[in-house]
Amino acid sequence: MESDPTDKFDARNRAFRTLVQGLAFDVAAALCLVLFTTFSDASGWGDIQWAILGFTLAKTFMVSGLSYLMRTVFASQMPPSE
Repeated sequence: MESDPTDKFDARNRAFRTLVQGLAFDVAAALCLVLFTTFSDASGWGDIQWAILGFTLAKTFMVSGLSYLMRTVFASQMPPSE
């Protein structure tokens, strides 16, 4: 018995979402390690403030880039809205 093409599309979509969620968790864990290292190596509050500012700016650019990719490149991979 052959599976329905809709089932294959749904399975591929779920696998892609799981991949993205797992990758997001891995990146978040890595960023937490980087922040911990940055805070522990800072010699004063001024260093920490610049580290936080740099981190938030980098995060903003990364999230904007990912949002663009999800809307343009991966839009055809997503299921149609109901």
